[in-house]
Amino acid sequence: MYCPFCRHPDSRVIDSRVAEDGTAIRRRRSCPECGRRFTTQESVILMVAKRSGVTEPFTGQDRPRRAAGLPGAAC
Repeated sequence: MYCPFCRHPDSRVIDSRVAEDGTAIRRRRSCPECGRRFTTQESVILMVAKRSGVTEPFTGQDRPRRAAGLPGAAC
């Protein structure tokens, strides 16, 4: 993670917490070069790889169709 102040390519995580809504992680970081502190927020985006090779964000709207296909997918 680059420092936003001096652009040093490394930083140290001081504290990590789950955000209020539970969808992201907030990290408090410190730059070893300039010593300044900054906060980052990290979140996950689920992507689905289609058979055609196209990737798209997972929306969860096709849940009934996926549930119908699960018995055939079980090993």
